Amino acid sequence: MLGTKIMERAKNLFHSFRKDEDGSILMLSLLLFLGMTVFGGIAVDLANYERTRTTLQSHLDNAVLAAASLSQDLDPEVVVMSYLTSAGLDASLVDVETSTEEIGGILVGRTVEASLVGGLDTLFFGLFDIDSLGMTIASQATERVEDIEISLVLDVSGSMEWQTSAGGGGRKIDLLKQAASDFVDSVLSEAEDGRVSISIIPYSTKVNAGAALLSQYSVTQEHEYSHCVDFDAGDYRSLSISPSTELQRTGHFQFQGWSLSDQAQGQWVCRIDPGFEITPLSNSIGDLKAQIAQLSPEGSTSIDMGAKWGLALLDPSAQDPVSGLIFAGEVDPVFSGRPHPHGAENNLKVLVIMTDGKNDNEYRLHPDFSEGESPVIRTASRSGSHRYYSMDVAENAGAHDGEAPYGEQYFYAVHPFGNDRMWDDDTLMNNPALAKYKSQIVEDRLTWPEVWAEMSPVYYGYYLHGRQSNSPGYWQSRMWRHWEDMHFEIDPGEKDNRLSDICAAARNAGIVTYTIGMEVESSSSLGLLQDCASTEAHYFDVDGLEINTAFDMIAASISMLRLTK
Repeated sequence: MLGTKIMERAKNLFHSFRKDEDGSILMLSLLLFLGMTVFGGIAVDLANYERTRTTLQSHLDNAVLAAASLSQDLDPEVVVMSYLTSAGLDASLVDVETSTEEIGGILVGRTVEASLVGGLDTLFFGLFDIDSLGMTIASQATERVEDIEISLVLDVSGSMEWQTSAGGGGRKIDLLKQAASDFVDSVLSEAEDGRVSISIIPYSTKVNAGAALLSQYSVTQEHEYSHCVDFDAGDYRSLSISPSTELQRTGHFQFQGWSLSDQAQGQWVCRIDPGFEITPLSNSIGDLKAQIAQLSPEGSTSIDMGAKWGLALLDPSAQDPVSGLIFAGEVDPVFSGRPHPHGAENNLKVLVIMTDGKNDNEYRLHPDFSEGESPVIRTASRSGSHRYYSMDVAENAGAHDGEAPYGEQYFYAVHPFGNDRMWDDDTLMNNPALAKYKSQIVEDRLTWPEVWAEMSPVYYGYYLHGRQSNSPGYWQSRMWRHWEDMHFEIDPGEKDNRLSDICAAARNAGIVTYTIGMEVESSSSLGLLQDCASTEAHYFDVDGLEINTAFDMIAASISMLRLTK
């Protein structure tokens, strides 16, 4: 009975409490507090998740950037995993994929993609049966070559005049001009402005740098008729041409194709015809194709010298000369700072050497005949319509003309008194027989460079040197003896060694070298071209129209590059 009363009392108290509204605020507060705690905890979980994701993304981004760099040689996957491990992360969770772009085995582009799967243990998401939050982090980086520097070294020696052996192909020089012109179109037509530079280096016996380019270097000043220089064997072990080291200017003289009937006929050692000068660092399709159109065949072959200048224009030692050419308006300012240093990121240097033959003798003047005063005196009318040459050389017994007095000082080879040789005590200008014409005459003692600019060595050797002899039978032998005395030659074997040396230097500098042999018959020359090429895939042995295919393949390889990131 008592227990029943107690239960009823408790029940009444409970019902009274239920009806009492004084505790409603407390209940609401408890509910709000519980909700804030739960959602605040979820926010903490989300903040931790985002912080973790951002940290992982940052580490992965740095890892793939390092892995994509063209300057590193390690496996990209190893680089990514090493970065993550160093950051205290589990590298086993990363997946790495790499793709590359190559030109003839040379790496010119790399893309690295990486993804990382992970998760974060939660605190408050567990109230909803979510014990962890998963995440997948992905990153991609690409590095490609952006700037390309190309040197086209083109053989324009006399044999390029010949018809191709392929029958119906035409002259070799015409096929080369078409192929080189198409190459320029292919490489530059879609290139971003300022990204690709092409230098054209025509060569035969020598390479004519041109007045503008050579003025940026220190060069001896015997003459200004042409702008070739001589290199010694040691110069071919280096790619550079120092702007501050004095270069020996090539003597300006003719070495073949002479005519005794024409004092000016012959082929220049340093050619001065249109199109033969170097075109340095251009991106003008019009200018480059205009020079190619002017190329003509003449002279012997110096592959080594063409390669030397082609590589010099890819070497950073040419930066100051290029700056000077930019200031002079000869080179586009977009090429400021070129050539880039070897091994620079996002830069590719390409050398293309084309020849149809083998190295020939290189001709140089002995110092006694390359500068200074000569014994030659030129006497000319002021109008320039008449010109005669005499020699300041005393008559001797072996050169006696049978006229008195004996031992006269000046030898007239051809003179206004007739066509026969004679000696006299006076120059033509001071000859009493020409006294009434003295005011109309100009007379000069010539320097050796002036002599060779006005007459070929055989003309000089025959008319001014050989004809001093009493016996006409000795005139030609004296002419050839003088030719041998005035010059010397660098033989083909030495030039082959120089070519090998400069190609080895190019290989060590990472320069991509292509070589094209067009109907080359010399096995030793073909061997040199193969050795010069970066790989076997960079070497082309072509006949006739196949030269177009060779240039097209080289252009296609270069054009594989996407020149902007």
